[in-house]
Amino acid sequence: MTTSRNAADQAIVQTPYGRGLVLRSRPDDIRETQLLEWGDDQPSSSPVSRRPNRAPSMLYSSTPFPSVPVRVGDDVTCRFGRGVVKNIDRVKGSKPSLKYTIELKSWRLNGRSSVLCYVNQCDVVRKHTLSEMDVFEKVELAQSQKAKATGYFSKSKDFDKALKTYATAVDAVRNIQHDAASTNEVRSDLVLVMITCSNNAGTCCIKLKKYEEAVKFAQNAEVLIDALYNQRGKKIHTILNKEGTIDAKLFGEWRAKSYMIIARCRICQGRDEEAVGSLKKAKLAVTKYMDGINNTKNGKTSALEKASLKSLTAQAKEIRRLLVECAEKKKANKKLERKRAKAMFAVKKTAGEDKENGRPPTLTSKSIDRKGDPQSKTIEAPLPPEAKGDVLARQRKCSLKPSRPEGPAKSVSFSEMDQVNVYSCPDESDDDQVEGRPWYSEHKEALVLLGIVAGFSASLLAMRRSFRQ
Repeated sequence: MTTSRNAADQAIVQTPYGRGLVLRSRPDDIRETQLLEWGDDQPSSSPVSRRPNRAPSMLYSSTPFPSVPVRVGDDVTCRFGRGVVKNIDRVKGSKPSLKYTIELKSWRLNGRSSVLCYVNQCDVVRKHTLSEMDVFEKVELAQSQKAKATGYFSKSKDFDKALKTYATAVDAVRNIQHDAASTNEVRSDLVLVMITCSNNAGTCCIKLKKYEEAVKFAQNAEVLIDALYNQRGKKIHTILNKEGTIDAKLFGEWRAKSYMIIARCRICQGRDEEAVGSLKKAKLAVTKYMDGINNTKNGKTSALEKASLKSLTAQAKEIRRLLVECAEKKKANKKLERKRAKAMFAVKKTAGEDKENGRPPTLTSKSIDRKGDPQSKTIEAPLPPEAKGDVLARQRKCSLKPSRPEGPAKSVSFSEMDQVNVYSCPDESDDDQVEGRPWYSEHKEALVLLGIVAGFSASLLAMRRSFRQ
């Protein structure tokens, strides 16, 4: 059966050389057919085998080749127009035949409702490119691409392929809102696809560590949600609510998901303050709709509300976990800053403080100016090894000398090398001091007697002078 086709309805036919695509028909009934399988079964050394960057093989013939066998999912044309094969049934009888169930794409009922027709014969045609699709086909393409991307993400964990497929879905419906053929139902489908695909693409970017791209996808979803929120009660919002997308999902789950994607990216980038701000917004959105569902009159909640409440509860737990993580990181950063500041501006402890902490006193030396006097503000520095050895030797020698019982109690100070008082160990070369005592302490009695004799002699001389007179 031959049907009338436009330029986009190019038939796929079965030729003696494999499947072919009829590009156009000339006025003299010569058909230009591009061979799709030419050379696939030929050896690589054959001159007719397919080579890279080789021009497609063409067949020019006036023979009307039959259509290729029809399969489920093929684009076909029939007497009612263009559509997609949904099912194939075999009809029993004296002459067995096939019955094809086709969902028409060339015309539709009110809204987005499609039409099914049942025919016995149809011709396979190539699929439309994106530029050739109408608004309904673009939405359906986006929905099918979204389903494929979800499979790549959840099953095969191929995040790169999932990201590309989500991006393809978004590109398919990017500009259909400006199409004159768009209906409110189509625009509502557009909103759902754009929001969900943007959030899912942002999640893929996090897995691939593309944080700035993830933030952009999440912000796109946030803009769409805000625009829809400002249009509450109007046609598109009403259609979404009527078809099962309630406000708790739209403005609770999906909005919170966008904020959480941004927060995760900021945490990975070390920008914890921005992450906390996004998490607080997500918490506000989740709490609002959780309280709304829990405070429903008479406690009667629908199945959709129960499902949404479960998702919101899981999001609330994740938000709390992320907030705790941010708080711990902030606390650790402050502790690290204090440690750095302490290391930068630390003051060396004195010998007394070291002794209180149970550590041996630190041997230090004062800085002396050019005149030899200690400066008013000194910087303590560790003694060189040879100086430490001398000081320790002197200390050891002083500690071995026996102390006299009649003398005052002796003490040795190690805090200052140059501070030697009457109680410190004297230098061996010092002849004026012995064992830390004044020189006259050992001749005290002799000095007293000498004073008495001198006084007695002076009195005798005075008496002689008085007798002479």
